[in-house]
Amino acid sequence: MRVLYVSEVQWLSQVSRKHLIVRRLPDDWDVLFASPANAAPGENSFRVRADGAHPNVSYLSLPLPKPDSGMPLVRGLTRPLTAYGARRLSGLARSFRPDVIVCSYLWAAPALPAFRSLGVPVVYDLNDMHPEFYQERRREADEMFRRLLDGADEIVSSSDHLRDVAGRGVVIGNGVDLDTFRGRTEVPLPDELAASPLSTCADLVAYVGSVDSRVDFELLEAVGRRLSDAARDTGLVVIGRVFEAASDGVARLEKTLGERVLFTGRVPYEQLPEFMSHASVGLAPFVLSPRTRAINPNKLYMYAAMDMNIVSTPFSSEIEEQSELVYVASGRDDFAAATETALGDENRRRAIRESIALPNSWDLKAEAFADLLVRLSSN
Repeated sequence: MRVLYVSEVQWLSQVSRKHLIVRRLPDDWDVLFASPANAAPGENSFRVRADGAHPNVSYLSLPLPKPDSGMPLVRGLTRPLTAYGARRLSGLARSFRPDVIVCSYLWAAPALPAFRSLGVPVVYDLNDMHPEFYQERRREADEMFRRLLDGADEIVSSSDHLRDVAGRGVVIGNGVDLDTFRGRTEVPLPDELAASPLSTCADLVAYVGSVDSRVDFELLEAVGRRLSDAARDTGLVVIGRVFEAASDGVARLEKTLGERVLFTGRVPYEQLPEFMSHASVGLAPFVLSPRTRAINPNKLYMYAAMDMNIVSTPFSSEIEEQSELVYVASGRDDFAAATETALGDENRRRAIRESIALPNSWDLKAEAFADLLVRLSSN
Protein backbone atom coordinates (compact mmCIF):
# COMPACT_ATOMS: atom_id res chain seq x y z
CA MET A 1 0.00 0.00 0.00
CA ARG A 2 1.32 3.42 -0.99
CA VAL A 3 -0.16 6.38 0.91
CA LEU A 4 0.35 10.05 0.14
CA TYR A 5 -0.50 12.16 3.20
CA VAL A 6 -0.78 15.93 2.72
CA SER A 7 -0.80 17.98 5.90
CA GLU A 8 0.11 21.46 7.17
CA VAL A 9 1.87 19.99 10.21
CA GLN A 10 5.64 19.88 9.84
CA TRP A 11 7.16 16.44 10.23
CA LEU A 12 10.19 17.38 12.32
CA SER A 13 9.04 20.23 14.53
CA GLN A 14 5.64 18.99 15.73
CA VAL A 15 3.98 15.85 17.04
CA SER A 16 0.34 15.62 16.07
CA ARG A 17 -2.51 13.24 15.37
CA LYS A 18 -1.10 12.74 11.88
CA HIS A 19 2.31 11.63 13.12
CA LEU A 20 0.89 9.34 15.76
CA ILE A 21 -1.31 7.57 13.23
CA VAL A 22 1.10 7.54 10.29
CA ARG A 23 3.90 6.03 12.38
CA ARG A 24 1.59 3.17 13.33
CA LEU A 25 0.48 2.19 9.83
CA PRO A 26 1.74 -1.25 8.74
CA ASP A 27 5.50 -1.50 8.31
CA ASP A 28 5.20 -2.80 4.76
CA TRP A 29 3.29 0.30 3.62
CA ASP A 30 5.12 3.09 1.78
CA VAL A 31 3.99 6.43 3.23
CA LEU A 32 5.00 9.87 1.92
CA PHE A 33 4.16 12.82 4.19
CA ALA A 34 4.13 16.20 2.42
CA SER A 35 3.73 19.55 4.18
CA PRO A 36 4.14 23.24 3.36
CA ALA A 37 7.49 24.89 3.91
CA ASN A 38 7.93 26.97 7.04
CA ALA A 39 10.71 28.59 9.03
CA ALA A 40 11.31 25.70 11.42
CA PRO A 41 14.97 24.60 11.29
CA GLY A 42 15.55 21.64 9.03
CA GLU A 43 12.04 21.49 7.64
CA ASN A 44 12.51 23.14 4.26
CA SER A 45 14.51 20.43 2.54
CA PHE A 46 12.31 20.23 -0.59
CA ARG A 47 13.62 16.69 -0.98
CA VAL A 48 12.38 13.33 0.21
CA ARG A 49 13.92 12.08 3.43
CA ALA A 50 13.27 8.96 5.49
CA ASP A 51 12.10 8.90 9.08
CA GLY A 52 14.93 7.06 10.82
CA ALA A 53 12.69 5.37 13.38
CA HIS A 54 10.10 4.38 10.76
CA PRO A 55 11.92 3.69 7.47
CA ASN A 56 8.67 3.05 5.60
CA VAL A 57 7.71 6.70 6.20
CA SER A 58 9.33 9.50 4.20
CA TYR A 59 8.64 13.22 4.27
CA LEU A 60 9.37 16.44 2.45
CA SER A 61 8.46 20.10 2.38
CA LEU A 62 6.92 21.79 -0.64
CA PRO A 63 6.52 25.51 -1.46
CA LEU A 64 2.80 25.21 -0.83
CA PRO A 65 0.65 28.27 -0.11
CA LYS A 66 -0.14 29.07 3.48
CA PRO A 67 -0.22 32.88 3.23
CA ASP A 68 0.29 34.79 6.45
CA SER A 69 -3.01 36.47 7.35
CA GLY A 70 -1.01 39.42 8.69
CA MET A 71 0.27 40.29 5.21
CA PRO A 72 -2.47 41.90 3.10
CA LEU A 73 -0.41 41.71 -0.11
CA VAL A 74 0.07 37.97 0.27
CA ARG A 75 -3.56 37.49 1.25
CA GLY A 76 -4.48 39.11 -2.03
CA LEU A 77 -2.47 36.42 -3.81
CA THR A 78 -4.32 33.56 -2.13
CA ARG A 79 -5.95 32.28 -5.31
CA PRO A 80 -2.87 32.23 -7.57
CA LEU A 81 -0.75 30.79 -4.75
CA THR A 82 -3.31 28.08 -4.14
CA ALA A 83 -3.44 27.23 -7.85
CA TYR A 84 0.37 27.00 -7.90
CA GLY A 85 0.31 24.71 -4.86
CA ALA A 86 -2.25 22.48 -6.54
CA ARG A 87 0.08 22.01 -9.50
CA ARG A 88 2.96 21.06 -7.20
CA LEU A 89 0.79 18.57 -5.32
CA SER A 90 -0.52 17.11 -8.56
CA GLY A 91 3.00 16.53 -9.82
CA LEU A 92 3.99 14.88 -6.53
CA ALA A 93 0.99 12.56 -6.65
CA ARG A 94 1.72 11.53 -10.25
CA SER A 95 5.35 10.73 -9.45
CA PHE A 96 4.62 8.89 -6.18
CA ARG A 97 1.74 6.83 -7.64
CA PRO A 98 -0.22 6.29 -4.40
CA ASP A 99 -2.95 3.76 -3.79
CA VAL A 100 -4.77 6.27 -1.61
CA ILE A 101 -4.37 9.97 -0.78
CA VAL A 102 -5.11 11.40 2.67
CA CYS A 103 -5.43 15.16 2.96
CA SER A 104 -5.85 17.38 6.02
CA TYR A 105 -4.48 20.50 4.27
CA LEU A 106 -7.26 22.99 3.56
CA TRP A 107 -5.49 24.77 0.70
CA ALA A 108 -4.97 21.53 -1.23
CA ALA A 109 -8.61 21.57 -2.34
CA PRO A 110 -7.81 22.75 -5.91
CA ALA A 111 -5.66 19.62 -6.35
CA LEU A 112 -8.67 17.33 -5.87
CA PRO A 113 -9.49 16.97 -9.61
CA ALA A 114 -5.90 15.96 -10.32
CA PHE A 115 -5.93 13.53 -7.41
CA ARG A 116 -9.17 12.01 -8.62
CA SER A 117 -7.80 11.71 -12.18
CA LEU A 118 -5.29 9.17 -10.84
CA GLY A 119 -8.16 6.82 -10.11
CA VAL A 120 -7.32 6.48 -6.41
CA PRO A 121 -9.56 7.32 -3.42
CA VAL A 122 -9.07 10.60 -1.57
CA VAL A 123 -9.71 10.85 2.17
CA TYR A 124 -10.23 14.17 3.92
CA ASP A 125 -8.84 13.83 7.47
CA LEU A 126 -11.00 16.44 9.18
CA ASN A 127 -9.14 16.85 12.47
CA ASP A 128 -10.12 20.44 13.28
CA MET A 129 -12.53 23.15 12.20
CA HIS A 130 -10.00 24.26 9.59
CA PRO A 131 -11.68 27.47 8.31
CA GLU A 132 -11.64 28.91 11.86
CA PHE A 133 -7.87 29.37 11.56
CA TYR A 134 -8.20 31.83 8.66
CA GLN A 135 -10.46 34.66 9.76
CA GLU A 136 -8.73 37.15 7.46
CA ARG A 137 -9.41 34.87 4.51
CA ARG A 138 -12.60 33.30 5.75
CA ARG A 139 -14.46 33.41 2.44
CA GLU A 140 -11.66 31.58 0.62
CA ALA A 141 -11.17 29.16 3.53
CA ASP A 142 -14.87 28.29 3.57
CA GLU A 143 -14.74 27.66 -0.17
CA MET A 144 -11.77 25.30 0.20
CA PHE A 145 -13.49 23.53 3.07
CA ARG A 146 -16.65 22.95 1.05
CA ARG A 147 -14.65 21.63 -1.91
CA LEU A 148 -12.90 19.10 0.31
CA LEU A 149 -16.14 18.01 1.96
CA ASP A 150 -17.85 17.59 -1.41
CA GLY A 151 -14.95 16.13 -3.36
CA ALA A 152 -13.37 13.58 -1.04
CA ASP A 153 -14.34 9.93 -1.39
CA GLU A 154 -14.41 9.58 2.38
CA ILE A 155 -14.23 11.92 5.36
CA VAL A 156 -12.62 10.87 8.62
CA SER A 157 -13.55 13.20 11.48
CA SER A 158 -11.73 13.32 14.79
CA SER A 159 -14.83 14.34 16.75
CA ASP A 160 -18.57 13.83 16.67
CA HIS A 161 -19.13 17.53 16.09
CA LEU A 162 -16.92 17.52 12.99
CA ARG A 163 -18.81 14.51 11.68
CA ASP A 164 -22.02 16.48 12.09
CA VAL A 165 -20.51 19.46 10.27
CA ALA A 166 -19.32 17.24 7.41
CA GLY A 167 -22.68 15.53 7.16
CA ARG A 168 -21.11 12.18 6.28
CA GLY A 169 -18.12 9.95 6.90
CA VAL A 170 -16.76 8.16 9.95
CA VAL A 171 -15.34 9.22 13.30
CA ILE A 172 -11.87 8.07 14.30
CA GLY A 173 -11.13 10.04 17.43
CA ASN A 174 -7.92 11.14 19.05
CA GLY A 175 -6.00 9.11 21.59
CA VAL A 176 -2.84 8.62 23.59
CA ASP A 177 0.49 6.86 23.24
CA LEU A 178 0.30 4.41 26.14
CA ASP A 179 3.96 3.44 25.78
CA THR A 180 4.99 7.04 26.49
CA PHE A 181 2.30 8.01 28.99
CA ARG A 182 2.44 5.11 31.45
CA GLY A 183 1.10 6.76 34.56
CA ARG A 184 2.75 8.88 37.20
CA THR A 185 6.11 7.59 38.35
CA GLU A 186 8.78 8.68 40.81
CA VAL A 187 11.06 10.82 38.67
CA PRO A 188 13.24 13.83 39.57
CA LEU A 189 11.86 17.30 38.96
CA PRO A 190 12.72 18.49 35.44
CA ASP A 191 15.27 21.29 35.40
CA GLU A 192 12.69 23.97 34.58
CA LEU A 193 10.64 23.03 37.64
CA ALA A 194 13.61 22.42 39.91
CA ALA A 195 14.94 25.92 39.20
CA SER A 196 11.59 27.61 39.85
CA PRO A 197 9.69 28.56 43.02
CA LEU A 198 7.33 25.68 42.28
CA SER A 199 10.09 23.24 43.23
CA THR A 200 8.98 23.37 46.86
CA CYS A 201 5.29 22.74 46.15
CA ALA A 202 3.79 19.56 47.52
CA ASP A 203 1.68 19.15 44.39
CA LEU A 204 1.05 20.72 40.99
CA VAL A 205 -1.91 21.48 38.76
CA ALA A 206 -0.96 21.44 35.07
CA TYR A 207 -2.14 22.66 31.71
CA VAL A 208 -0.43 20.79 28.86
CA GLY A 209 -0.78 21.96 25.27
CA SER A 210 -0.58 24.95 23.01
CA VAL A 211 -1.03 28.25 24.84
CA ASP A 212 -3.13 30.18 22.35
CA SER A 213 -6.40 32.05 21.95
CA ARG A 214 -8.42 28.96 22.90
CA VAL A 215 -7.24 29.19 26.52
CA ASP A 216 -9.43 31.08 29.00
CA PHE A 217 -6.86 32.97 31.06
CA GLU A 218 -9.49 34.18 33.51
CA LEU A 219 -10.06 30.58 34.53
CA LEU A 220 -6.33 29.99 34.96
CA GLU A 221 -6.09 33.12 37.07
CA ALA A 222 -8.97 31.95 39.24
CA VAL A 223 -7.30 28.58 39.69
CA GLY A 224 -3.99 30.23 40.61
CA ARG A 225 -5.64 32.49 43.19
CA ARG A 226 -7.54 29.54 44.70
CA LEU A 227 -4.36 27.51 44.99
CA SER A 228 -2.57 30.44 46.62
CA ASP A 229 -5.30 30.71 49.26
CA ALA A 230 -5.61 26.99 49.93
CA ALA A 231 -3.91 25.26 52.84
CA ARG A 232 -2.37 22.72 50.47
CA ASP A 233 0.90 23.97 48.93
CA THR A 234 0.10 23.60 45.22
CA GLY A 235 1.45 25.40 42.18
CA LEU A 236 0.20 25.98 38.64
CA VAL A 237 2.44 24.93 35.74
CA VAL A 238 1.60 25.64 32.09
CA ILE A 239 3.48 23.37 29.70
CA GLY A 240 3.50 24.24 26.02
CA ARG A 241 4.43 26.68 23.31
CA VAL A 242 3.12 30.20 23.89
CA PHE A 243 1.65 31.67 20.72
CA GLU A 244 1.67 35.39 20.01
CA ALA A 245 -2.10 35.65 20.36
CA ALA A 246 -1.77 34.56 23.99
CA SER A 247 1.25 36.67 24.97
CA ASP A 248 -0.81 39.38 26.70
CA GLY A 249 -2.71 36.80 28.72
CA VAL A 250 0.51 35.12 29.78
CA ALA A 251 2.07 38.42 30.86
CA ARG A 252 -1.02 39.33 32.86
CA LEU A 253 -1.08 35.95 34.58
CA GLU A 254 2.61 36.10 35.46
CA LYS A 255 2.08 39.57 36.96
CA THR A 256 -1.01 38.54 38.91
CA LEU A 257 0.13 35.17 40.22
CA GLY A 258 3.87 35.80 40.44
CA GLU A 259 5.78 32.80 41.75
CA ARG A 260 2.66 30.61 41.90
CA VAL A 261 2.67 30.01 38.15
CA LEU A 262 5.34 28.76 35.74
CA PHE A 263 5.20 28.84 31.94
CA THR A 264 7.74 26.29 30.73
CA GLY A 265 7.44 26.95 27.00
CA ARG A 266 7.54 24.06 24.61
CA VAL A 267 8.61 20.72 26.06
CA PRO A 268 9.59 17.77 23.81
CA TYR A 269 6.77 15.26 23.54
CA GLU A 270 8.79 12.41 25.03
CA GLN A 271 9.62 14.50 28.11
CA LEU A 272 6.05 15.45 28.97
CA PRO A 273 5.57 12.51 31.38
CA GLU A 274 8.50 13.78 33.46
CA PHE A 275 6.55 16.99 34.10
CA MET A 276 3.12 15.39 34.38
CA SER A 277 4.33 12.86 36.97
CA HIS A 278 4.50 15.73 39.45
CA ALA A 279 0.92 16.93 38.84
CA SER A 280 -2.30 15.51 40.27
CA VAL A 281 -4.74 17.51 38.14
CA GLY A 282 -4.80 18.38 34.43
CA LEU A 283 -6.73 21.38 33.16
CA ALA A 284 -8.59 21.99 29.91
CA PRO A 285 -9.71 25.62 30.39
CA PHE A 286 -10.87 26.27 26.84
CA VAL A 287 -13.19 29.08 25.85
CA LEU A 288 -16.49 28.00 24.30
CA SER A 289 -16.41 28.72 20.55
CA PRO A 290 -17.07 27.06 17.18
CA ARG A 291 -13.38 26.18 17.02
CA THR A 292 -13.21 24.50 20.43
CA ARG A 293 -16.56 22.78 19.96
CA ALA A 294 -14.89 20.67 17.26
CA ILE A 295 -11.97 19.56 19.43
CA ASN A 296 -11.58 16.00 20.63
CA PRO A 297 -8.79 16.89 23.06
CA ASN A 298 -5.62 14.81 23.10
CA LYS A 299 -4.94 16.18 26.57
CA LEU A 300 -8.05 14.38 27.89
CA TYR A 301 -6.43 11.02 27.11
CA MET A 302 -2.91 12.11 28.09
CA TYR A 303 -4.06 13.32 31.50
CA ALA A 304 -6.03 10.12 32.04
CA ALA A 305 -3.07 7.96 31.01
CA MET A 306 -0.95 9.79 33.60
CA ASP A 307 -3.47 9.10 36.41
CA MET A 308 -4.39 12.78 36.67
CA ASN A 309 -7.82 14.04 37.55
CA ILE A 310 -9.22 16.35 34.88
CA VAL A 311 -11.02 19.68 35.15
CA SER A 312 -12.47 21.05 31.92
CA THR A 313 -14.95 23.49 30.52
CA PRO A 314 -17.83 21.86 28.57
CA PHE A 315 -16.37 22.83 25.22
CA SER A 316 -16.99 19.57 23.34
CA SER A 317 -19.20 16.51 23.43
CA GLU A 318 -16.19 14.27 24.10
CA ILE A 319 -15.70 16.13 27.39
CA GLU A 320 -19.37 16.13 28.33
CA GLU A 321 -19.65 12.39 27.68
CA GLN A 322 -17.01 11.79 30.37
CA SER A 323 -18.70 13.92 33.04
CA GLU A 324 -18.83 11.01 35.52
CA LEU A 325 -15.03 11.01 35.67
CA VAL A 326 -14.09 14.49 34.42
CA TYR A 327 -14.88 17.58 36.48
CA VAL A 328 -16.83 19.75 34.03
CA ALA A 329 -17.16 23.35 35.20
CA SER A 330 -17.97 26.78 33.77
CA GLY A 331 -17.19 30.15 35.29
CA ARG A 332 -14.19 31.22 37.34
CA ASP A 333 -15.45 30.28 40.79
CA ASP A 334 -16.81 26.87 39.76
CA PHE A 335 -13.72 25.99 37.74
CA ALA A 336 -11.36 26.95 40.57
CA ALA A 337 -13.46 25.09 43.15
CA ALA A 338 -13.56 21.98 40.95
CA THR A 339 -9.77 22.08 40.63
CA GLU A 340 -9.34 22.21 44.40
CA THR A 341 -11.76 19.31 44.87
CA ALA A 342 -10.05 17.27 42.16
CA LEU A 343 -6.73 17.50 43.99
CA GLY A 344 -8.06 15.28 46.76
CA ASP A 345 -10.27 12.92 44.74
CA GLU A 346 -8.48 9.57 44.74
CA ASN A 347 -11.55 7.59 43.66
CA ARG A 348 -11.75 9.19 40.22
CA ARG A 349 -7.99 9.14 39.83
CA ARG A 350 -7.87 5.36 40.33
CA ALA A 351 -10.49 4.78 37.61
CA ILE A 352 -9.54 7.34 35.00
CA ARG A 353 -6.72 5.58 33.16
CA GLU A 354 -8.64 2.37 32.60
CA SER A 355 -11.89 4.09 31.66
CA ILE A 356 -10.63 6.92 29.41
CA ALA A 357 -7.06 6.24 28.29
CA LEU A 358 -6.92 2.51 27.60
CA PRO A 359 -9.90 2.43 25.15
CA ASN A 360 -8.36 5.32 23.20
CA SER A 361 -4.81 4.28 22.43
CA TRP A 362 -3.21 5.52 19.22
CA ASP A 363 -2.59 1.87 18.31
CA LEU A 364 -6.34 1.30 18.13
CA LYS A 365 -6.94 4.55 16.22
CA ALA A 366 -4.24 3.72 13.67
CA GLU A 367 -5.63 0.23 13.20
CA ALA A 368 -9.07 1.68 12.44
CA PHE A 369 -7.52 4.20 10.05
CA ALA A 370 -5.52 1.50 8.25
CA ASP A 371 -8.59 -0.72 7.90
CA LEU A 372 -10.48 2.17 6.31
CA LEU A 373 -7.68 2.87 3.80
CA VAL A 374 -7.48 -0.79 2.83
CA ARG A 375 -11.23 -0.93 2.29
CA LEU A 376 -11.22 2.20 0.13
CA SER A 377 -8.26 1.13 -1.99
CA SER A 378 -9.84 -2.27 -2.60
CA ASN A 379 -13.10 -0.89 -4.00
